[in-house]
Order: sequence, then C-alpha cells, then structure tokens
Amino acid sequence: MRVAPHLVCLFIALSCPSAISQASDPHVETIAAKGNRFENKFLRIRMAPRTPNQIAAFYEARGFPGFAINELRNVCFITVGVGNKSNNKLYHDLSQWEFTDSMGPVKRYLRTHWKQRWNELGLEKRFQSTFRWTLMPEKLDFYPQEGEGGNIIFPRTGRPVTIKAVVRIGTLDRQTIYNVIFNDVKCAEDAK
Repeated sequence: MRVAPHLVCLFIALSCPSAISQASDPHVETIAAKGNRFENKFLRIRMAPRTPNQIAAFYEARGFPGFAINELRNVCFITVGVGNKSNNKLYHDLSQWEFTDSMGPVKRYLRTHWKQRWNELGLEKRFQSTFRWTLMPEKLDFYPQEGEGGNIIFPRTGRPVTIKAVVRIGTLDRQTIYNVIFNDVKCAEDAK
C-alpha cells in the first residue's frame, strides 16, 4: 500500500508535537539600543533623523517641484539602516515594528498615504517612483552580510519617539527574534 507524502508529513507532525512547538516558539531577545545605533555579532540597526533642509536638498537635487518639497519639509524623516551580520537570513516586516511617544502610538505614513497624497497634488509619476525607492521596504529578507535602508516618516509632533524594531534571524525551526528598542528618537530640526 502506498501512502501519500502529505499524509506522512501530517502523521509525523501529529506524532511529534514538540517539533511543532519548537518551530513556533522562537527565542526572543529584547535589547535597548544606546542612542540611535545598535550592533551585535548578528545584526546592526541605525536610526538617522534628517532635518527638513537635508530632505529638501535631497529631493530638490532630483528635480522635485517646490510644492512636493514643501510637503516633505513638514514631516519627520528617519533614515533606517539594517544590516545582517549573521550566517542566516534576516527578516523584517515594518508592520511588526512599534512606534510610540508620550501620548501613545505614533502613526507612520505608509506608501499608500503618499501615493494618494501625490496623486491629489498632481505629482508626476517619475517623481513618485523616485520617492518610493527612498522609503524603507515594508517587508524584506536579507541574506548573510546584506544590508538595506530607507526612510520611515511620521508627523512632526515635537515629542521624541520610541521605536521597537523587530527582526527575525534564522530558519523556521530555529529562529531568534530581536526586539531592539530605540528610546527618545527625535525628529531633526534645521539649525537656527
């Protein structure tokens, strides 16, 4: 009698519940970053707040019209860099990250917000495309020794933000989740 391969897998999974719980119960480490940077032997994360003048200069150099630059001057840009120093894959999903301030959760402006806003303002598609590639990817996996970066954007409230960056390293059956806490990340201001 021949047994279908998917039934064999089901039998093994049901016979060894510890294998299932081990795969779904990853090791979790919560670590407070010092300042706007964190690094250990497995990963590095940095937060670099950008001033309105830095943002304006960057997009102006790419030909953005004044009305778009004015829109961007009024929000808070944090450039995030994530690097995988491990020998395993690293995964990040911005929807799992947490952003809070003294008043509670902070709303991050997502790609959908910007697409709608740029369409309302009549920004040409070529500029919308350029803007999109400057944003931090919402989901990404990093191979060993690979890094990626981009901007996350918030409203300017004058209050520092606490960012809980969540990354996963490893395979499904052996994974470590790193919760890296960045306290008091401030929106950068132009020099007066």
